[in-house]
Amino acid sequence: MKKRIIGLVTLLTAAGASLFALTQGKLTADNPAAVTETPTATVSAEYKPCAYMWAYQSLPEISEELQAALRAVLPEAEARASAYGEDCVAADGSSTFGAMETDFYVNIPVQDLTDNERLGNLVEQVLSVVDGFPRPRVPGGTDGFVEFTFRNGDQQRILRVPIPRGMELRQQGLRGAELIQALETP
Repeated sequence: MKKRIIGLVTLLTAAGASLFALTQGKLTADNPAAVTETPTATVSAEYKPCAYMWAYQSLPEISEELQAALRAVLPEAEARASAYGEDCVAADGSSTFGAMETDFYVNIPVQDLTDNERLGNLVEQVLSVVDGFPRPRVPGGTDGFVEFTFRNGDQQRILRVPIPRGMELRQQGLRGAELIQALETP
């Protein structure tokens, strides 16, 4: 059906151009209309209607690269990356994932969950590593976030940092406790 429509549009476009040239007095037996080839779209797969659902997708290769880069700076840290986006789920159960952003998750053991100076320095170090994973190296159309989980035994402190916000605050020169305070202030 789509090929017929495309062919019809091509034919009508050529006919319209010829008619225009005729009305302008530019076509004669000695000066016929030039035939041009118009590229046509080819449909590679049949369109399947689908329902969109929020979804996450593991990024094992990026997680390995992130872990290796982070271990060079913070050997005790653990990290992984995940794409956030939508699954287009067809009636037959098949689905296609479309990434919107890549998010990073970092777990770091610490001695004191209230030492904002130390935590801010750790955030800065990790964000510097994450700077090495820009789009399009990671999937998605927008920058995601880095979620920090600082652990001390069974207790934890979680801080979620949107990547653009973390970059902006570091460019302003915020470090240590000032960086943590700015990130935790709405």
